[in-house]
Amino acid sequence: MHSFVLPVLLDLLASQGITEAQLLENTGLDPLDLSATKFFNAQQADEICGKAIALSGDRLLGIKLGMRLEMVSSFGILGYALTTSATVGDVVKLLVRYKRAILPSVRVELIPGEGSLELRSAAAHLPEALEHFYKDALYAGLVTNLKLLTDTQGVPATLELNYGEPEDRAFYESVFGKDIRFNSSRCGLTFDGDSLAVAISSSDPVAQDVFRRECDRMLAGYNYVGMVSERVKQALLGSRSEFPTCAAVAQQMHMSESTLQRRLQKEGTRFQPLLDQVRYSLALEYLQGTELPVSEIAALLGFSNPANFRRSFKRWSATTPADIRQT
Repeated sequence: MHSFVLPVLLDLLASQGITEAQLLENTGLDPLDLSATKFFNAQQADEICGKAIALSGDRLLGIKLGMRLEMVSSFGILGYALTTSATVGDVVKLLVRYKRAILPSVRVELIPGEGSLELRSAAAHLPEALEHFYKDALYAGLVTNLKLLTDTQGVPATLELNYGEPEDRAFYESVFGKDIRFNSSRCGLTFDGDSLAVAISSSDPVAQDVFRRECDRMLAGYNYVGMVSERVKQALLGSRSEFPTCAAVAQQMHMSESTLQRRLQKEGTRFQPLLDQVRYSLALEYLQGTELPVSEIAALLGFSNPANFRRSFKRWSATTPADIRQT
């Protein structure tokens, strides 16, 4: 989590009479940690945010935080990269690309649908109140900023939350609109094709290229300590076509295969789905960013033949490689 987020949280807590000293007590952090431009790892972010929840007793704290997070002022160079994107779809994709700088404890992924794109989040390994806090902050922050970036009253989206309908539903509707589904089997914010194509008013392709390169440089030096599943995906991405086995990844992470599998299960996932996510991400890169034949892409992704790759791609995305290249 970027340190720029913490002053916003402190201001929010101050309005409830909670001081910085109370928040930082017994955390091992001091005010200088909050004033420096740095990243907090998952453990530090969880400790601070968990304490904020306990001190405030406010079940809407995540939404209130998200509403106050303006991309430019709260995220520094990452905020500039987001605000210079071309479309809403580009903002969402970039947010997922750099999510570990914002929410290191939460698994965030994009799930394509029939003419739609879902931003889905999960953090089953966290205490329930902290998981809800992070998800609420993520979705409220995105929805609030998209209103600012598109100069509109909002970009239509459907919100699904995996907890019960609150008594203050009206507050949720004032932030997200009326299309909210509680008690869902998952948490996700789904945009249709028209919403994804809405232009960003501050778009600047040249500046965005510069900001993205700087974000990549900064995160490359970020000593990330977060979810085990994210570390597995980074190991798989780093290998590209020579994907290691679960046992090999476990060895890289200095743990036994059984320990790795157990920790992944605790986070609500397994090794094979993570490998599928990485393969799908790389497949999109190759299909959209190169002119490589599908047969070569299949080989690069470790498939024995193109037919197996096409079947897997259809299972991942409900569409075909040919359809992706035609869009």
